[in-house]
Amino acid sequence: MISHQGLIRIFPNTGQEVQQIGQLQATKVKLPSTTKVALTKETQYLRNQVIASPVALFEIPADRGQMTLTITSEISDSVFYPHVMIVDAQGQVVESYEEVTFEYRKPRLHLGNRLVAELDFYPPQGYKSLFVLVYTKQQDLQGVTYVAHPARIDAEARGNYLPEVKDILVPHTLTGTIELDVSGPSFLSFVRSEDRQTATSTDAAKTQIQVQPDTQTYYFSSIERAVQANDLPKALSLLDEAKALGIEGAQEVFVKAVNARK
Repeated sequence: MISHQGLIRIFPNTGQEVQQIGQLQATKVKLPSTTKVALTKETQYLRNQVIASPVALFEIPADRGQMTLTITSEISDSVFYPHVMIVDAQGQVVESYEEVTFEYRKPRLHLGNRLVAELDFYPPQGYKSLFVLVYTKQQDLQGVTYVAHPARIDAEARGNYLPEVKDILVPHTLTGTIELDVSGPSFLSFVRSEDRQTATSTDAAKTQIQVQPDTQTYYFSSIERAVQANDLPKALSLLDEAKALGIEGAQEVFVKAVNARK
């Protein structure tokens, strides 16, 4: 439903192995924004006394107050099990989230199987920007993540009898897709949808996501059908997703659909 358009930017250190965080290429993000980075065999690799892993590095604004960082690792035939720390420009650790456990989330609408962690971050004073470093650990490569069987997910969606099927084991690997969503409480009610930037990038390419007409049509019609079916929880969930994607007019569609039922 969402197409990817934009210019490709080649990063000079793609695929290199480095020993210092300062040698890494960072993807600069705005507040609020959603950014994806693909970790491939060509991804920059950090090897030091603490980390030996392909990494995703995001530069975030640190002078805008409290923010929420939602980090997602997409699950396919394998998954990159993430660990997170926040560092400064010199590579010094500002915040470590070693105790954070990434939770498994089942597929939902346009979202697939995924591991998710929501982190509240209070930037210390004196920094204009900081860096979110996402990596994995060698011991995690021996582990697996259990995901729900597609037959069970389909039965749950249809409200049918749940079949007795086992969960699927997905191995942890050094490749995957990491998404960082950055939001701040002071912006949740006031940000204009046209100011919200959603970007997708790899270490070799950076692409901006734009809302396409078919995506808008999908959400408008789905909201209307949910209201007509008196499934308000689903309608509200669709409305929230449409707003998060910056789709204008979704609130008006919801209100008109509700009023039409009166």
